[in-house]
Amino acid sequence: MANNSIASQFQFSSNSKGILWMIFGGFAFATMGALTHELGKHCDWLIIAFFRMLISFVIAFALALRAGINPFVLTNKTLWLRSFVGSSAMLATFYALTKLPISEIAIITETRPIWVAMVAGYILGETTGKRIWLSIIFGMVGVILVEHPRILEQDFAGLVAVYAAFGGAVVMICLRKLKDLDPRVIVTHFSGTATIITLLTILSVRSEFDVSVFANSTLLIMLLGVGIFGTIGQLAMTKAFSIGEAPSVASASFIKVGFSAGYDLLIWNYVFNAPTIIGMALILLSTGWLFSRKKFSKVQVKTVNHELSTNKKLLTEKQRV
Repeated sequence: MANNSIASQFQFSSNSKGILWMIFGGFAFATMGALTHELGKHCDWLIIAFFRMLISFVIAFALALRAGINPFVLTNKTLWLRSFVGSSAMLATFYALTKLPISEIAIITETRPIWVAMVAGYILGETTGKRIWLSIIFGMVGVILVEHPRILEQDFAGLVAVYAAFGGAVVMICLRKLKDLDPRVIVTHFSGTATIITLLTILSVRSEFDVSVFANSTLLIMLLGVGIFGTIGQLAMTKAFSIGEAPSVASASFIKVGFSAGYDLLIWNYVFNAPTIIGMALILLSTGWLFSRKKFSKVQVKTVNHELSTNKKLLTEKQRV
């Protein structure tokens, strides 16, 4: 009887489990970011991005074939837009991860819901309310505060990080328009396109290809770690959205910022100044406000619902493999 009472105290609701999965996913993504940042000192960032997307393509392609689905859709313009913009945002993310503190990248990427609210009216023809615009203003002020050292130094990496967040928002809206397309097709198309684009970028902008990374076992393990932790993060995020409430789970993703800041402090002794801390707080508060509102705008509801259904389908297929 006593054991049953103790056990009942440690039972979690589905929403609580979803939040825990998202926290675990945040740790995995932060670890991927830390490995990428350190690898950037010894390895071309394009090589890191190539291996990350190649691993994703192999997994997505295998899932599509296992389900008997033809993953090669070539006539859907929105799908191509999602893949091209997603590829450029992915490249921007990996470039920024090798140049800037990973916590800074983590906080900038959390502005994606703000960018969604800002550009949804132009792409989907849906209106944005005054409260959302207020959240957008606070979020943009936060971005300026976080990125002000880069702005003053005219650092290109800071602008690249902001573009990565904007590109991620466009991808989210494209996914909303692709709601009738199988998610395995979408993921295979994107990861395959990103792999090819990254390879072509390497061949076009690198006159010499440094293969020394393949002779260093430590660097190879770190490259493998980027792929493994990135995949674990994706699986954990998928699991979180499949069992938890979307607003709560999405807000829990903010923990990635904390894990990233921990790596910055413990490994690279990065010190945050006051404007950066205030900017981070403004971004988290403004984005959290978008998720915590009792009445979401149409675009937020439909985007979150589509993300939820997509993640459920992908999770089911990955668990069968």
